[in-house]
Amino acid sequence: MEESKRYKRMVKQTMYEKKNNKKGHGSGSGSGLIRMKVRKLQILIPGGKRCNHPDLLLSKTVDYIVQLKLKLRFLKALSDSL
Repeated sequence: MEESKRYKRMVKQTMYEKKNNKKGHGSGSGSGLIRMKVRKLQILIPGGKRCNHPDLLLSKTVDYIVQLKLKLRFLKALSDSL
């Protein structure tokens, strides 16, 4: 539940920044924006906080998406059989 609270807080902050036309941090190259998105992804993906390397985080993200799709397919098949 704590992760969902953080996610809601992050969404509020993002909406506030969009409303006030604030761009990413850093030298204007977008590196700060990318770092912020990586941090958001680390919150959403289980075990993402432990991923220090972006390649590992992306790999875990892909695995998590596949896992969610399989769960969805299973639950859909289960509900169709009832």
